[in-house]
Amino acid sequence: MKFIKFILIFTLLVSPTISYSKTGKGELKLSKEIMEYVMMYMYGAGSKKFSADKKRKNDPSLMAVSEDGNSAYYFYCPAEYRSHGCIDTHTTIKAKRLCEKYSKGIPCFTFAKKRLIVWKNGGKKVKISRSDLKNPYLVAKKIQDGGFYDGDISKLPGINLETGHVDNEKKNTITKKIDNTANNSTNNSNSNNFIKEIKQLNELYKQGVLTKEEFTKAKNKILNNN
Repeated sequence: MKFIKFILIFTLLVSPTISYSKTGKGELKLSKEIMEYVMMYMYGAGSKKFSADKKRKNDPSLMAVSEDGNSAYYFYCPAEYRSHGCIDTHTTIKAKRLCEKYSKGIPCFTFAKKRLIVWKNGGKKVKISRSDLKNPYLVAKKIQDGGFYDGDISKLPGINLETGHVDNEKKNTITKKIDNTANNSTNNSNSNNFIKEIKQLNELYKQGVLTKEEFTKAKNKILNNN
């Protein structure tokens, strides 16, 4: 009898944890708003009140996303707690609950742990490295190539590399930079920019960010306008 009571108590305590910590599975398409939110998560963006005037020192901890891709909630790990780690069962449960608070009842599940997207959609796992953060375009392209975003990444706002927040005054795509260079390459300064953009384009191609077709098209566009 005592054994049965123990099993019952154990089930009541553990079952919610198992349910709330479940990793997402199946096709997931992020809305533009949530894609921007995912970008901020990868950069460890905290509250603007505390981070807007400082260099970004936070790490992403855990993120939950709704099944329809229209709601999300994440936690980040402040620099002072980084060595101790910030992911625990409580964090996982709370992220899911807060995500569902805004999803109007649509279930939310774990989408990412640190900078690794763990949502199982049948494709390769997407991992964002620290070196990737130097180029927001590369971060967005990796998420898109992972099958989580069908929108035009050239229409996403840029990222403030100091705070991790989206910046509507910036553009984060190589395409926009190429267009600006091609349209204004009329002097020596622009010639230097032209060489710089060709090198940058080639580097993105080597990293696998651009396909061969995208690389050739972009390169020809630069050459034809110089």
